[in-house]
Amino acid sequence: MDRPEQQTNPRGYFVGLTTMDYVFYIDSHPRKNSKVKTNHFTRLVGGPAANAAITYSLLGGNATLATCLGNTAESDVIKETLDKFGVTVVNCTEDDAMPAVAAIAVDRNGDRQIFSGQNQYKAIKVPALEEPAFCLFDLNQQELSLGVLHNCDCEIVVDAGSWKGETLAFLNKASVVISSEEFRDPSGRDIFSIKECTNAKKAMTRGEKPVRLADGEIPVASVTCVDSLAAGDIFHGAFCFAYYHKQYDFRAALTFASEIATESVKYAGPWAWVKKVSDKNG
Repeated sequence: MDRPEQQTNPRGYFVGLTTMDYVFYIDSHPRKNSKVKTNHFTRLVGGPAANAAITYSLLGGNATLATCLGNTAESDVIKETLDKFGVTVVNCTEDDAMPAVAAIAVDRNGDRQIFSGQNQYKAIKVPALEEPAFCLFDLNQQELSLGVLHNCDCEIVVDAGSWKGETLAFLNKASVVISSEEFRDPSGRDIFSIKECTNAKKAMTRGEKPVRLADGEIPVASVTCVDSLAAGDIFHGAFCFAYYHKQYDFRAALTFASEIATESVKYAGPWAWVKKVSDKNG
């Protein structure tokens, strides 16, 4: 497969879910009918597409996020936060409905429990893409995502976390598919066995285990995990930066993404790694 033509500052589009995350850091997850109190909690903008766009931007890329935020006070907070991260936001609905909200509990081992609430929006406007180098889809908000996909004439990256609705339509057009270890189609096939995306470059992330490729593996460094929140999304954003912005080859881009994602789990919160990486690189 030919590489896309290199641009000076390639615009990456990230299409899918954005959430308002309320994160609680606790010693251990609660038992049934119990209450856990903590003084360590925060509010973050999250969601797979949003986190990947933030990562792409923080590394130096030109990121545009197409998502449904609704039209509420929470929507305004999300847009202001993403603007501070340097992400251009296209809000694809003006419904008077809240954006997606997640409550996340992270224990002292870095393990998470996530409760997610997502609205169904009445009116969604599919945006026109302005000279995209690539478009990453997280397979959420599928009415919006399918509309963008059908009008998309660029490289397609699929973040295959789990099988959702019209996933096959995205796999059919994919240039790159990065799946989780849990991803399977309805018949139980993993990404390497699904014939509909045989032309795509494929990789499977497996947490702390090596990244699996069709022809081998990429090792993952062993570190103490403090907080795994958004690590997979950070992987996808870092891969896109290395592959499309820096023009690394596929294996090198995956290696770079693995290093960034591994660095991210060493600290509480999804973005503490940015300063550490900046300090390390002078």
